[in-house]
Order: sequence, then C-alpha cells, then structure tokens
Amino acid sequence: MSTIKLKGSSSGELTISAPAAAGTNTISLPAETGNLLTSVTTGVCLSVTVATSTSTISTTNTSFTASGLQATVTPQTTGSKFLVMTSGGNVFPNSEQTEIHIIHYVNVGGAGAAAINNSNTKGLIRNGLVGTGEQKGMQSTCTFYDANTTSQLVFEPYFKATSGTAYFNQATVEVNLTVMEFAG
Repeated sequence: MSTIKLKGSSSGELTISAPAAAGTNTISLPAETGNLLTSVTTGVCLSVTVATSTSTISTTNTSFTASGLQATVTPQTTGSKFLVMTSGGNVFPNSEQTEIHIIHYVNVGGAGAAAINNSNTKGLIRNGLVGTGEQKGMQSTCTFYDANTTSQLVFEPYFKATSGTAYFNQATVEVNLTVMEFAG
C-alpha cells in the first residue's frame, strides 16, 4: 500500500493511503480555493428525508388539520433551502360539495407549526362523486422553504374540508412526504 504524508503548517500530519486494488483509481480535485471536505456548493442536495403512511387520514374540520405525516430535518447550514413535496396517496372528498385544501406547515425548533411562505392552498381536490361512485386521486404538492436556521425542522402537510369529510389518504395506499435539503 502506498501512502502520502502531508505535514501540518505548525504540527501534525495527514496520511493518505491507497488500498491495494486492481486497476487505476483517480481522485479529481476542484479547481477552486476552499476546504475540500467542508465546502458546500450552492444547489447541491445535502439530504433527502422521506416519511410514508398507509393509514386512513381524514377530517371533517374546516380549519387546517395536521395530517400526522411528518419529516424531521436538522439543517446542515443556515443557508439551506428545502423542497417539500407530498405525493401518492388516495385523496378524496365524500361529496360533490366538499373540497380538500392541502398546505405544508413547518415547526421550527419546537416553536409551533406555521404555514410555509403563506397560507395559500398548495393542493386542491374537488368534485368527489361521479354519478354514484367516489372520484379518488393521488396528490402532488410542492413548496419551497428558506430555513435561515440550523434548528430542527418538522415538516407536515395540513389539510381541511370545506364541508363533509375530506380524506388525505385511504388505508393500504402509500402517501409520501419528501423533504430535500439544498445548499443555499
């Protein structure tokens, strides 16, 4: 095994060892100044967190209600930005008059959940019945969040019904909450 030793400017040393392996391996260094292992390039995905549920989640509440589907992330930098996505599931209202509104909330450092960016609905399902049968569909909502903190974040979709019962998910169908952290 070959090694390279780099001496520190005032003390210590760093040893780089290459294992005995067939073939030739190459490490490419970036053409920029900075710390090789600690620099974060803007736009690089730092982490992906996924939460799933196959439970029935419903409400008759006309105010936004927690879905119980949570993804917890501790930002790696204060400049981190997050793409929050809800997908899959089986979302449906129980009557033609019912609308389901979906929005993403975040709880920063245990301070209580608040709507991300604004309180505008990110997902909306209407027209629950076709003839005498229920019309069901999967959801797809996205929200972008600028954290500006390294405190723990808990992301969670909230939903409400305009009347009747709103189903955020139906048992045996998987709904996903995906949170991607990007370097800012």
